Parts: sequence; structure tokens; C-alpha cells
Amino acid sequence: MAMKRRMGPENSTTRSLLMDAVEAVMREQGYAALSARSVAARAGLKYQIVFYYFATMDDLLLATYRRRTESVLARTEEALGSERPLHTLWKASSDPFDASLSLEYMAMSNHNAVVRAETIAFGERIRHVVAERLRSKLQDASLHPEIFTPMGVAMSVVLMGGILGFESALGLSGGHGEVEAIVAWGLRQLEPEGAPAEGAPVAVG
Repeated sequence: MAMKRRMGPENSTTRSLLMDAVEAVMREQGYAALSARSVAARAGLKYQIVFYYFATMDDLLLATYRRRTESVLARTEEALGSERPLHTLWKASSDPFDASLSLEYMAMSNHNAVVRAETIAFGERIRHVVAERLRSKLQDASLHPEIFTPMGVAMSVVLMGGILGFESALGLSGGHGEVEAIVAWGLRQLEPEGAPAEGAPVAVG
């Protein structure tokens, strides 16, 4: 009976360092440059150490990607818990910070079945999280509920914001001001300035 190979602990600093190195290589050289040697070199380690903490390169990539998606989910949850969640979510979604890394992950998902499956699973998960959290706010807005559905609004804010963020990171800006003006108008209809935060008491009388 084959013995199970000993693996490094999941809470190891070295393990995190390797994941940081994966994203550094992706930013600097693109996902196609990823290998055990390039990642280890970026981390200042010998390449054999990669396989002490991860059974395969796919395991390393998946762990790194999951760490990033959990961070995205945490930021989204924080935005949804703000006083004006739609406005805060739009600001977060359209922020071009680290958009180049997001583009590399999307490109990788086209060629890596493991990352593609994770991308689909996370995409469905976060859309439903946002839609569910927006449900009561949109019910209160009373604006054509057959059009402004929770999923429709969630997708519009996250996807449109993401596209603007990606384009800004690439240096494209044509039409952004006009799109932002349209979105700002729509958000004001759904979330007027001075509207009480979701769950906050509403004064009567």
C-alpha cells in the first residue's frame, strides 16, 4: 500500500509566499509564464519546495485563485453592508485596482479546466449573494419590479462596473463619462441620497 506523501501545513508562511509569487508572475509576465520554477524563483525559493506544499501546479493555482475570490467576496459583502450598498458596490466593481490580475485569471480560465470550473462556480455564487442582499432594497424602491429584478440589478452593477474597471486599467476611457452618468442616474432612482440604510429604523409621524 502506497504511503501518502507528506505535505506542508496549509497555514505556512511559505505556502502564502508561493501564492503571492503566483500572482506576481501573472502581473509581470502573464499567466502563461507560470511554472514551478518561475514561481519559486519569484519567491526566492528552490522549485522543489512548490511540491512540498502543493501536489501539482493546478493545486497551487486553484488555492491562489480561491484566496483571491474569497477576498473579492469579503469586499463585496462589506459594500453590501454599507449605508448605500448599490453606490458602494458600483464604486468597488468599477475600481481598476488590480484589474490586470483579474484579466489574467479570466484568460487562464479559457485554457485551464480547473480554474474555469472555479470561475463559473464563484461567478454564480457571488451573483446570487448580491441579488439576495439587494432584494429587500429593490422591493422598497417600487420601480418597475418586472424590470429591476434583484439579479438584473446585481448583474448590471457588477458587470458594467467590471468592464469599466478593466478598460481603465488598459488605458481606455472613451464613453466612460457618459456610462457613469447613466449609471449614476439609475442608482439615484433605486437608492436616493438620504435613504435609510437597509435594516435601519424609519422615523414615522
